[in-house]
Amino acid sequence: MRRLAVVVPFFNEEKRIVPLLEGFLSFRERFLQRGVCPFLVGVDDGSRDRSWLLFKEGLRERGVPAVALRLLRNFGKEAALSTALREVEADLYVFLDADLQTPLEMVFPLLEALDREGVEVAAAVKEREPYGLLRRLGTRSFFKLLELFGVKELEEGASDFLLITRRVRDRFLELPEKQFVFRSLIRWLGFPETRIPFSPGRVEGSRFSYSKLFHLGIRTLVTFSHVLRVNFFLAVFYWALSLIYAGVILYNKITHRIVTGLASTLLLMLLSFGLLFFMIALLGEVVTILFEEVKNRPLSLIAERESHKMEGLGS
Repeated sequence: MRRLAVVVPFFNEEKRIVPLLEGFLSFRERFLQRGVCPFLVGVDDGSRDRSWLLFKEGLRERGVPAVALRLLRNFGKEAALSTALREVEADLYVFLDADLQTPLEMVFPLLEALDREGVEVAAAVKEREPYGLLRRLGTRSFFKLLELFGVKELEEGASDFLLITRRVRDRFLELPEKQFVFRSLIRWLGFPETRIPFSPGRVEGSRFSYSKLFHLGIRTLVTFSHVLRVNFFLAVFYWALSLIYAGVILYNKITHRIVTGLASTLLLMLLSFGLLFFMIALLGEVVTILFEEVKNRPLSLIAERESHKMEGLGS
């Protein structure tokens, strides 16, 4: 039977641990009937509540086959997913959210599509965003920006809800970079892929704040596009406008129609400094990511590891 690692990173999700474990057990028999032996891989990303204790207790009480990993501190979702791939051996891997936005029953159509089409990656694509109007508008604008910069590794509706094979996992672990966006890097590998639409559930109290979304967006732009090239085009555009403006000033000087004024001078200064600071900010983001890569620190550090009911699964 093929071993399926159901990878679930969590951070301060004590209220959702029990529904997660019960949901996994309720669907496990259906997996077994299809020749797939699933086990849970829980990665505690430095939770400060009782999530880790509840997860371990739930595994023992319910007899859930699982590998439990606890990171030393909060390293982020990308690091948690990568750690699970590095530490756990399986034939197939699927990645779910602990907040239950990614329904476990969707794994079955992903698995069917993977087998039917003979691909290496089955991706669940959101039909809609389960958020408010402001966040939906921001998300749509962000993906338009990615399209403008030619980023093909991330499209609207993409998520970390992926089913991948062992081959994809092995190639992913060969990549040396530390600053990445998981879903985009999986797609960058170029393995054959199929997509299945799904409707994510709306969950209150999402751990992904606007600040984290902003940093995720910046990381995507910097690591999957040549974003600094915008400085060149802005410089050319600004240089052209400067020549035009210089021509206007020279013409007014020759014809004795030059008009002096504080407003026009201040406006030109504000536009100039605004453009310069924007270009410096872009350069700063690139240097920050380069600095993190050059330090070459471990992506994560594991504080605890436990295995439950894994006999015979080849963990």
